Amino acid sequence: MNRTEQQNKYYFKCIVLPIGKYLGYHKFEMHEILKDMFITDTSKELTKEEFTNYCNEIRAWAMSEFSFDIEEPKNNY
Repeated sequence: MNRTEQQNKYYFKCIVLPIGKYLGYHKFEMHEILKDMFITDTSKELTKEEFTNYCNEIRAWAMSEFSFDIEEPKNNY
């Protein structure tokens, strides 16, 4: 099963937008940058588990590179 709508909302609202704003990128630019950094193809075809791992990798990267803390998902998305 592919990523959920809830995962997608979390990704853009809590990951892409804040990091993009912090680094000075538009959300679509930031999405492309993150995709290029952490996955080899498209994010649309990631499973729920793969997408969770993708988000966790980005969160860890943002913290280690910029001390930028991204909130964890509130629910089991």
